[in-house]
Amino acid sequence: MRNNALAFEKYIGEHEIHMNKGMNVEDFTIFTFPEKVVIDGVERPVLGGGAERRAVIALRDDDTLADIFCFHIATVPNDESKKTLLYKLFNELNSTYKYISFYEDQNVVSSKICIPFNNNFDAELVFEMLAVIFQAAEQEYPRIIARIK
Repeated sequence: MRNNALAFEKYIGEHEIHMNKGMNVEDFTIFTFPEKVVIDGVERPVLGGGAERRAVIALRDDDTLADIFCFHIATVPNDESKKTLLYKLFNELNSTYKYISFYEDQNVVSSKICIPFNNNFDAELVFEMLAVIFQAAEQEYPRIIARIK
């Protein structure tokens, strides 16, 4: 199997998109952006490649799912009352955004999109969802911060 991962790898190669690949990570092939790339001899940071707002695409090796993550949108204080307010916001956001789920794990806010595939993988759709998830993170960041400050 791993046909979806191979198709995605071909897509990013054809479009000259720099991504790192990790294989067999809990039955997923993982694609991440490097922190920096060198273009014409100049080192430039890559959106989604640093510690903040880290982008990860995880393609299930059985070709059934693509998970797109935007990790580390914000750091949450270890304060249960603030987390309660944040979870109420997550309920609202997760009802508003049909494909994106916002969540907190170990005091870090992240988001995820899960796309099922059944012999109909679309590498362009997977890559376009990165823009969707980052736009939502950017748009909702002020509301998230307001709940945890």
